Amino acid sequence: MRHFSRFALAALAAAALAAPLKAEEPRIGVEGLVNLPLGDLKDFVDSKPGFTVGAIGTFDLGAGNVLRPRLDYTSYPNANLTNLRNEASNVELGCDYLYFFAQRPEAFYLLGGLSAVRWSFSSDAGLGKVSTDTTKMGLNLGGGYQWNRTVGTELRYTRSKIGSNFTAHAVQAGVTIRF
Repeated sequence: MRHFSRFALAALAAAALAAPLKAEEPRIGVEGLVNLPLGDLKDFVDSKPGFTVGAIGTFDLGAGNVLRPRLDYTSYPNANLTNLRNEASNVELGCDYLYFFAQRPEAFYLLGGLSAVRWSFSSDAGLGKVSTDTTKMGLNLGGGYQWNRTVGTELRYTRSKIGSNFTAHAVQAGVTIRF
């Protein structure tokens, strides 16, 4: 995994350096996603779906290659388990690589990305609230369809290992809007 991460970071850096060489202007946008928790996160939030809102930028590198930096905020609703109330949220700063099969940024695409995820967890058993914050690497894989120059839909899998005995994975589905 360490070699993959170094390779992915090197590829993203090389693509970022090539971005200014393109004539097309960078674009900004927003995204909204619904999250279905998986792994230990699913148990922690009692299988309740979460919601993500974020800001995105797109840099068209040509030939169907696009870099998309993003900043997301995700929140899961309070989970009321037996005598226990859990909350989970995160802030994620990442960059996705999108490959458009039609060689233009209005078509079907696959994506892969890396991110830094700042997780916040809290539990309250009635005796006081216990909170934990941690920053971990995240991995995103998925695909989507850019319907026109502005609106797209996306499905992605996110993976973040919090500790040796806790995973915070999710399937996300949502809409992107570029300006």
